[in-house]
Amino acid sequence: MASSMSRLQLAHRIHQLLLREIDHAIEVERLLADPLYARDVLLVCDAVPGGELAPLAALFRDVSWPTPRLPQGPGHAPQDTEWGLDTSGFGVSRPATLTNAPSPTTEPAAERRRGWLPRWRDNT
Repeated sequence: MASSMSRLQLAHRIHQLLLREIDHAIEVERLLADPLYARDVLLVCDAVPGGELAPLAALFRDVSWPTPRLPQGPGHAPQDTEWGLDTSGFGVSRPATLTNAPSPTTEPAAERRRGWLPRWRDNT
């Protein structure tokens, strides 16, 4: 049984097994749309001894309501993709190293004083 089954495939399989095991049909569309109905159906699946129903119920829960991952440390937010796990979610975690950028001590003093906005000079 592959965990790559979709919610719809799992719901249909649960429907078939419940019909076979306890002779009770469920509403597949309602299982997919109504969380309270899904909870009740999955509890019934858990209560049927042996067989495939309990593992299918667990798979349906995992696919429907994945458990949120906790941050691994300060500054790290959970990411949905594997390649994004090493970032905080707000861009690059470490500043990029600029090789050609002048250091603050080599800039002329007038350039260091000039900011984004012009300053008012007191010429008195």
